Amino acid sequence: MMHSGLPFVSGIAVQRYLAAEEGLDAAYAEGCTHWYIDMSLPSELPDQWPRARRRGLAARARTLGLTPIIHGNFRVPYATEITELRNAALGYLRTELRLAADLNAPAVIIHGGAYVEPRPTRSGREATLARFISTLEVAQADATSLGTELWLENLSHYPRFRPFTYVFTRREEYAQVLARIPTTRFILDVGHANVNQSMALPALREFAPSIAALSLSNNDGSADDHLGLDHGTLVVADLLQAVHRVNWRGVIAFETRGESAGAGVEVLRTAWKRTEEA
Repeated sequence: MMHSGLPFVSGIAVQRYLAAEEGLDAAYAEGCTHWYIDMSLPSELPDQWPRARRRGLAARARTLGLTPIIHGNFRVPYATEITELRNAALGYLRTELRLAADLNAPAVIIHGGAYVEPRPTRSGREATLARFISTLEVAQADATSLGTELWLENLSHYPRFRPFTYVFTRREEYAQVLARIPTTRFILDVGHANVNQSMALPALREFAPSIAALSLSNNDGSADDHLGLDHGTLVVADLLQAVHRVNWRGVIAFETRGESAGAGVEVLRTAWKRTEEA
């Protein structure tokens, strides 16, 4: 496995948008400790997981010494105002949680999903977030009963992309979730946090004790481009200074296209060395 040389790193994950078995092999080749199973891919939907596949993948993961992280389907309408659909979404989430339990995955990443609202009103957004938090409360108990965690991931903030709007994209929404569910764990997606705002550093400084992982990529600030860490407007040195100041430690997950996890680690090493010397 790759030795990061970074004291704040407890594990290294990579997301390659591959079928689970291929993703495992790719992560192993890159020297990672974890890999993503992406539930939004057609090959990874819950009905594609018969018992034999679950057992076979769990056995191979043990042999290679890697641990899966279930990257939940971001399209699920957890915050819809239609009660029947929200209940169905919760039922779907339970299939992801059971898969995590069968594969010994420590976490399922959950996203707020999206809501449809032609008119951008504050009350509409707050009501939508409240519905999502209510769903999350139930799901947290389900996750605990199955011996796994839910990690809530922030999505990109696109204020002008009406009528479809992502739920849970802004720093103040972290505080709203924690006020209702203090035990919530987050994966802070720093790439998403850099889209049409500069949210990564304030969120890390304020909510570090609740952040289990960092998802790493870069972009130009207008769209979620999944660029390498040294290609974009997010300054890696500033991010690592914040990591150092709050004494954060956890899993780092690379969601970069066309750049290896090892290359990303090298960028972090260089920036971290400068942080320590400052």
